[in-house]
Amino acid sequence: MSQSYKDFLEKYKIDDFKTNLKLSGHTKIDFYNDIDKLLRSMNTIFDKLATIGTLRGAQVLMAIAKLSGPDKVVNKTDVKNCLNIERLEKILPAIDYLEKAKYITIEEKTKRFHIIKLNEKDNPDLRVFREIIQKYWKSPREEVDQAEKWSK
Repeated sequence: MSQSYKDFLEKYKIDDFKTNLKLSGHTKIDFYNDIDKLLRSMNTIFDKLATIGTLRGAQVLMAIAKLSGPDKVVNKTDVKNCLNIERLEKILPAIDYLEKAKYITIEEKTKRFHIIKLNEKDNPDLRVFREIIQKYWKSPREEVDQAEKWSK
């Protein structure tokens, strides 16, 4: 089991240019599981950082990343519901901040309907961020839904 990124590199000798990376059978499964554990721990870090900020910008960014997809249209109400927040006014300052910081783009379709997208053009790292969040992060809405299923 890899505890850190450095342990992972040492275990599979990825930094060693003298040996070839040979994966077969159980080694391939272990390699995949170790990468999965690393990505899960990165997701945990994102989640912890999101709860530190008072502006909720990180939580909003994570919700947009979670909801984004090739065919999915994300609006402010979707973000509010994903974060299990009752009033839209609570996240509007964070959305404005993210737009000014060029982390997201907002396309106004009508006065009340805006499409929100991650600005992967100016921030290519957001693509990896989105992929990790979509796979590993459980939104507050998903946690509530799961708790309701368990209580039945």
